[in-house]
Amino acid sequence: MSDKPDRRQARTKQVLLQALLELIEEKGSDQITVTDISNRADLNRGTFYLHYRDVPDMLEQIKDEAFNRIQTLIKALDPRELLEHLNQGKAYPKSVRLFEEFAAHRLFYQVILGPNGDMSFLNRVMELFRNHLYTKFTYEIEESGRLVPIDYLMAYSISANLGVVQHWIRNGMQQSPEEISLILSSLMNYGPLVASGLKLKVAQP
Repeated sequence: MSDKPDRRQARTKQVLLQALLELIEEKGSDQITVTDISNRADLNRGTFYLHYRDVPDMLEQIKDEAFNRIQTLIKALDPRELLEHLNQGKAYPKSVRLFEEFAAHRLFYQVILGPNGDMSFLNRVMELFRNHLYTKFTYEIEESGRLVPIDYLMAYSISANLGVVQHWIRNGMQQSPEEISLILSSLMNYGPLVASGLKLKVAQP
């Protein structure tokens, strides 16, 4: 009995979220009012104010919740583990879990990373990747083994990987989380020239 109010609140917040995302997709976040959301969700304004102060507060809360989930998954990524799976031609399970997060909250990511979305959210995720992977690469990979400076390596890796993620999300996530993880693994392992067929893959000894 005690969890019924919590479940009711969760359902209400989900309805409000659905309404907000639909409206952002239609006209961007700057033009949306509490009345717009309430009308779209078929709820009264008082119900909205039980959960949020205003539209910017609602948007910040849902972005923070998503970012916190992503942060936990990104911090679990390890270049050494990734390399082991790349060498075996297998999807990296921790990478798959990150894509499963995107798939589980498909509408949010489609909207927030879409043309009327919020670039500040993407920039925040990019900075998270940069800080985490920079630390990992700096401590775990010898400088003598790198062909390019670490800052260029980070810039290329982050932009390329997030570009693939955005393309996957914006095109309806047609591949499964495991399939898109394998696509990224191939690009990382062989580079774009080999992956495109312009350069022959060197056989493993």
